[in-house]
Amino acid sequence: MDIPALDPLEANVDGHALRVAFTGKDRFAMLMNVIGQAKESLRLFFYIFANDAHGQQVMEALAAAARRGVKTWLILDGFGSKGTPDSFFAPFQAAGGELSRFNARFGWRYLLRNHQKMVVADKRIAIIGGANIQSAYFSDKPGRQGWHDLFLSVEGAAASRLAHFFDTQRRWLMSPTPTIRGILHVLGRRSEKQGALRWLFNGPFRRMSPLTRAIKQDIERARDVSLIEAYFSPNWGMLRRLSRVVKRGGSVAILTPALSDNEITVAAARYCYGRLLKGGVALHEFQPQMLHMKLIIVDDCVYVGSANFDMRSLFINGEVMLRINDATLANRMRAVFTAHLPYSQPVTRDSYHAAGTVFARAYWMLSYFIVATADFTVTRRFNVLPRRIAPKSNPTRTKA
Repeated sequence: MDIPALDPLEANVDGHALRVAFTGKDRFAMLMNVIGQAKESLRLFFYIFANDAHGQQVMEALAAAARRGVKTWLILDGFGSKGTPDSFFAPFQAAGGELSRFNARFGWRYLLRNHQKMVVADKRIAIIGGANIQSAYFSDKPGRQGWHDLFLSVEGAAASRLAHFFDTQRRWLMSPTPTIRGILHVLGRRSEKQGALRWLFNGPFRRMSPLTRAIKQDIERARDVSLIEAYFSPNWGMLRRLSRVVKRGGSVAILTPALSDNEITVAAARYCYGRLLKGGVALHEFQPQMLHMKLIIVDDCVYVGSANFDMRSLFINGEVMLRINDATLANRMRAVFTAHLPYSQPVTRDSYHAAGTVFARAYWMLSYFIVATADFTVTRRFNVLPRRIAPKSNPTRTKA
C-alpha cells in the first residue's frame, strides 16, 4: 500500500509563518534548506544522529555551515546516538562546530532520555517534529523501510524563544554540576503559560510537567480530539479523560501504527483499545508504513513536536512540543488526520474481540506492563531526585 502523498501545508499564525512537511523527501529538503541558508548561528538537538547516507549529508552540511562562519552547536542524546562515534563528526568539529552529548554514561542516570528534536537557525526559523537524523526517517518506502512523520518549521519570534531555551539547556549541560533539579528548573522556567504559540517542555518532574498539564487541561474541557500517535500507552487517568470527551457529547479519534520497529509498543496500545472502545472513541491503525508522527488536535489547539502519548514522553523524557492556538490551522490539521483514514484499518468492537484471543490479550497486557508500568516505575524512581547527571568536560567532546 502506498503512503499518503500529502503536500506541504502553509499557514500564518500570530505573525509566524508555519510550514508542515509530511513526506520524507519534503522533510529532508526542509532540513537541508534551513541549514544551508543559516548565516549566523545553528542550534541542533536530536535523539538519533546516524552514520548513514542522510546522516552523512546533514553532517557535511553542518561542517560547511561552520566553515562559512556560522556558529554551530549540536547536542545529541547519549543513548539514542550511542552507535554513532565522535569520529563521525570529526569534519564538523574540525570546522569549528561544537558537539555535546546528554547523559551518555552508565548508571541510573542512563535511564533518562532527552528525546528532543529541534533545529534553530539564526534565532529566526525553527524546525521541530518527530524525525531523527537517519535515512529511515526520510524514506517514503512502504512497510518497515521508513517512518511516516512530519516536520514543522516556524519562522518568527517563537524561534528566538526556542533558541534561548537551547542555550539555557546547553549551559546547564556544560555546568560543573548538572543536576536533575537544574534541568527541571530549565524545563519549567522556559515552558510558556500564554500566547498563540506556546513552547512546552517535559522531563522527570515529581508531578505533572508543564507539557502534560497543558494537554490534560485541554482534553478535560475538549469537545473534539484527534490524535496521531506513534507510541500510545498512557495511564488509565488519561484514557478516562479521552472517554469523558465522548460522554459529554464530543468526539475522539485516534490513529496508531499497525507497524513499528518495536512490536511491544503496538501491543501496549492495543491493550488500551478495550477501554477506549467502550467509551465510544474511534480507533484506526495506520497500515502502509511505520508511523512516527506526534500530532494532537484538541478543539482549536494543535500540538506538534517530539512527545509521544505514552508514559515516558508524558512524565519522564526530555521533550519539546509547540502548542498552537488557531482554529483555522486546527481544522486544516483535522483534514490531515482524515486524509490518513483511507490508509488505515478501523478498529471496531467486533474486530477487537476477534483479534483478542487469550494469547493475544495476555501479550497485550504484558506489553503494556513493560512499557507503561515497569519501565516508567523503575526510571522514575531513580531519576526524580536532585542528583548529578554528568561531570563537566570539554564542550567539543562527548559528555561523560
